[in-house]
Amino acid sequence: MSTDPISAQQLAQQLGPVVTAIGALGTAAFGLVEALKSAFQSINRIGLKHIQETITGLTPDQTLAGEPATPPNALPRKNILETVEANWVNGTDLSSQKAIAKSLIKLQLAPGNAVAMAAKTNVDAALLTQVAQKTAAGTALTQAESDVNARFDLILTALLDEAYQLSDQVYRNNTRTLAAAIAVLLALIGGWSLDSGSFWTSSDAVVAILVGVLATPLAPIAKDVSTALATAVNTMQLVKKAGKP
Repeated sequence: MSTDPISAQQLAQQLGPVVTAIGALGTAAFGLVEALKSAFQSINRIGLKHIQETITGLTPDQTLAGEPATPPNALPRKNILETVEANWVNGTDLSSQKAIAKSLIKLQLAPGNAVAMAAKTNVDAALLTQVAQKTAAGTALTQAESDVNARFDLILTALLDEAYQLSDQVYRNNTRTLAAAIAVLLALIGGWSLDSGSFWTSSDAVVAILVGVLATPLAPIAKDVSTALATAVNTMQLVKKAGKP
């Protein structure tokens, strides 16, 4: 076997395939995370807690005597939370999830809980109560009531958007971390399979860990990075040739 040191040009030419291979490891790790979702349902529920807390706060119980626990033509809070969970677990489009949650929450608005909902959305409680009463009776709203109803709608949208965006970020961060851990494990297994005798006491173990850590960030851009490296090498070769007399 040759022991000649590798030249800078050869190293640069080999970086492309190395980056591609590391990216492929990251892709495989993400694939395993997707496969694990069917076996471990808790993965699909990552981030759901904050959404549930937000929606629970926006669907307060009726407080007026004689009012039903759930307004007519509205789902109980339990069913709303179940619907929200089903959409989240099944990966429904985020904008659709927010729209469905918003519609179900607005159906909860009634004279018995309008004051509590006004407190959660920071709008005028008396006017929102009138909105709930007139909506139930099918009566036209005044300009002031329409303004409050529009502000209630806007703030409700903002609160749900915040909850879903933060929860989606938590979900993506956690699944990426899980994929990175799987990639490190796969890299260590691969390195150990090549040299089981001295692998754990050599620098190869450190290299395997670094490869695993880099795999998930490189997975989406590995092809572009590899192409860019090859282009850079070819460009420098042309520049050097052009500079020679």
